[in-house]
Amino acid sequence: MESTKGEGLVHLVCQGTVDEVWERLLGALGNMNVPVFCTVDHEANSEEAGLRMPATRVVIFGNPAVGTLLMLEAPTIAMDLPLRMLVHEVDGVAMLSYARPEALAARHGIAPSFTPVVKVATFMRGLAESVRG
Repeated sequence: MESTKGEGLVHLVCQGTVDEVWERLLGALGNMNVPVFCTVDHEANSEEAGLRMPATRVVIFGNPAVGTLLMLEAPTIAMDLPLRMLVHEVDGVAMLSYARPEALAARHGIAPSFTPVVKVATFMRGLAESVRG
């Protein structure tokens, strides 16, 4: 099931736990030789602050060759790059969420039909589907 709650966001229900989805996501990126620049575990960070929240993790990744083409087209898109995906728990269900590349492009005045945007959108959809389980 896919939903687009919020402007330009995709939310997908996944099979398995957040840990399992997270491992599939990182494994898929590794298998495709996509550089992972950073991961953020918001749940762990909240616990360090004495707070509690459901499992919430973000991976930041990308292909500099494609991202550079987008930034050359509209330098402000650098605020939204590298790409990221969120794996989080909602009511006991693992979810995968990401910003639609077409929406990011439109936000920065890039036509959704611009070849690098189409390439990134296709990549993100394929990655998400491969990770859902």
